[in-house]
Amino acid sequence: MTVDDPTAGTPGDDEAATDALHLGLRDGEAPLTREQAAALVRASHPAHSDVRPCEACGSPSTRPATWRRGFRIAECLACGFLWVDPMPTAQDMWAYYNKRIWKPYPPEVIRRKYAPSVAAVLANVPPGQSVLDVGCDHGHFAALLRDRGYDAAGADIDGLALTYATDHYGLTVYQGDLPDIDFDRRFDAVTILSSLEHMVNPFHVVRAAARVLRPGGVLLISTPRADGLVHAVSRTIFAPVLHTWEFLAPPSHLTYFGRRSLRAMLRRAGFDAVTFSHQERDAAYRARELAETLAECPDAPGWARATYPLLRHLRTPARLLDLGDMTLCVGRTPAPSAPGTEGA
Repeated sequence: MTVDDPTAGTPGDDEAATDALHLGLRDGEAPLTREQAAALVRASHPAHSDVRPCEACGSPSTRPATWRRGFRIAECLACGFLWVDPMPTAQDMWAYYNKRIWKPYPPEVIRRKYAPSVAAVLANVPPGQSVLDVGCDHGHFAALLRDRGYDAAGADIDGLALTYATDHYGLTVYQGDLPDIDFDRRFDAVTILSSLEHMVNPFHVVRAAARVLRPGGVLLISTPRADGLVHAVSRTIFAPVLHTWEFLAPPSHLTYFGRRSLRAMLRRAGFDAVTFSHQERDAAYRARELAETLAECPDAPGWARATYPLLRHLRTPARLLDLGDMTLCVGRTPAPSAPGTEGA
């Protein structure tokens, strides 16, 4: 059973949970147990008909947009933000991620994976300054920043991953959700790299980042781009026959930002300068996403099955048009007031 259309009736929890057990999880993620799948499906049950206001811009102009893997996806009509609605609880998501199967990467793979993000920090934050990597996982990126001369620390909810970060890299780490960690104006920069889309409370995390940054501090976010070219073609041309969009990947990805929604959220959180640049997404990851979407649509017409995989060839024109799959967002907190200008 595939739950795509909320008008098609209310699916039973058992059937929906069976769908959720086959989520096309990424490499390194174990399948859900039936109990975990049922809990996640209940959180996005079609009986929940009211869509909450937009997490990004705060607008009440929201609506149900589509379904994917038994989860309802909502959309903001003001800024284009997409999200799973209702959200699973933090406890449900912790149970989901706690089943990951982690394998250590060779050092060269780690360096290559994080090279674009290291370059982004170097371009926006002078070496020697303090950086907090939110969602640091096992600490690979924070360790690379430290090797480049930064005073780097990490924050994550995963205690086992943080133990690795301290034992293997000797990093300073903080366990917990950023809004719950008690330090103000301590860091010159905060990085949230390929993590924001996994969070149930992205606005609260970004607002907390503004709190822990010093005046004039820098926030760097990298995330899949909801307003990219491939996503637009997938939604416009293929969604009417596939009844889904390849970009949507719940429960792993809970939120989907375009540049307009990211800018709105950062300004709402207190950042007064927001800029964007392109980041490249791994080609193998893109091909796998396309294949997974087709696998979930056995009734897709032949023309769609033949042409859908060709979307991977849009990477070059998307990059040239600045409509790629990933975006790097840089926000800055207000600079400190010059002496004698406060209250002027």
